[in-house]
Amino acid sequence: MQKEYQDFARGLFDKDQIPQKPEALAGLRVLDLSHMIFGPTAAKTLGQYGAEVIKVEVPYQGDYWRSSSYWGKFWKHSNPFWHFINHSKYFVAIDVKKARGKEMILKLAEMSDVVIENFSPGTVDAWGIGYRQIREINPRVIYASCSTFGQYGPFRYLPGWDLLAQGASGMLAATGHPDTDKYFKVPDFYGDFFPGVYAAMQIMIALNAREQSGKGQYLDIAQAEILMRALPHFTYEKATGNKLGRTGNSDPTMAPSGIFKTGDNAFIALAIGSDRQFQALCNGMQTPELAADSRFEKAVDRLKPEAAQELNAKVTSWVASHTRQALIDSAGEFGFPLAPVMDDLDISEDEWRRERGNVMVFDDEMYGEFVLESSTTLMSRTPSRIKWLTRPLGYHNRYIFKKLLGMSEAEIVKLEGERAVGYWDFRVGQRPPVYYDIDNDPLFNYGKENPSGHLD
Repeated sequence: MQKEYQDFARGLFDKDQIPQKPEALAGLRVLDLSHMIFGPTAAKTLGQYGAEVIKVEVPYQGDYWRSSSYWGKFWKHSNPFWHFINHSKYFVAIDVKKARGKEMILKLAEMSDVVIENFSPGTVDAWGIGYRQIREINPRVIYASCSTFGQYGPFRYLPGWDLLAQGASGMLAATGHPDTDKYFKVPDFYGDFFPGVYAAMQIMIALNAREQSGKGQYLDIAQAEILMRALPHFTYEKATGNKLGRTGNSDPTMAPSGIFKTGDNAFIALAIGSDRQFQALCNGMQTPELAADSRFEKAVDRLKPEAAQELNAKVTSWVASHTRQALIDSAGEFGFPLAPVMDDLDISEDEWRRERGNVMVFDDEMYGEFVLESSTTLMSRTPSRIKWLTRPLGYHNRYIFKKLLGMSEAEIVKLEGERAVGYWDFRVGQRPPVYYDIDNDPLFNYGKENPSGHLD
């Protein structure tokens, strides 16, 4: 029966069928005025499910993440991190500080369902492309301002980053081991990525409300406030007067639990939540007598500090005498919860994730094969997809300007001369790969052979 069900589920999510299936957000247009990680992640999430995302950048400069790699590594003259954050978007370069550039951005906003920005509060309003201005020309717009602390309040003018959001949300205070004065940043910009996906959900809620009312609205989305939603600490402390405290690598609701080092210098995570699971673990450890010990028989007793410490010590010794694979096999055989602690290389090469399409090797026309995440959630009828990796700064100028704004080749050339629109300046991250024949790229040169502006 289980195999029949798994075969049924696997068939529903057959990766080979994705190109023939519809996209959930097809027909939705998103104007991405954001930069760095938080805002672009929200836009990318919508783009993965079919939205047409137009990312606007400053000519000859671009988003800072194009040319900034925090590990100092680039790939084919591009930042791999940039591809992860911004794939499947259209890239145009328009200078909002030029009158004609501002006019073009407003025109694109008028034609969009969603606008996303994440500059310091008040910045886009001062540029004349904030919600106050755009709602006048597009009252149905869902305008999302993404910031660290919100659009008003005592911290509104402070620059914001992932680490500051983690601090102000209470997240940092919950990290580290008890009885120490050391805290640990949750790595890899969790304070940007998690709020970015959360912001995409808030945008979809607003779009659903628009379906009912016909009216757009303004979304003030703050990183520090979103991260609070992953922490029950402040509610608990207000209700009880006690601090939850820090729990290190253990789950405070389960014992034994923690991260343990294996005999082959790998790590596993283990958390026992029920009496049945504890019995299964004891059988796997070949110590069934522990499950009958009155000190450990019930979950509530195992949570007592002295009991949890003793059990964790026994698990530490047992895990240290086995390889990671042997422990995984034991968990499967006896039925207790355990998982390998996987690093980025493990994940990128994991056959199970590739089978599900969660990690994929994408063959891009410009860059070739690239491994990156795919579906956030598997959907049987309207699955997500990756259309292309990122493109050089201003790559889609002609395509968007001619197709959406109805501009002629002569108009575009004139704006290029005025530097109201532009391209890359050959810095790494902005330019195309040197091996790529950009002069004969049909999309980059869209309609160029027809100066009258009539589209093919």
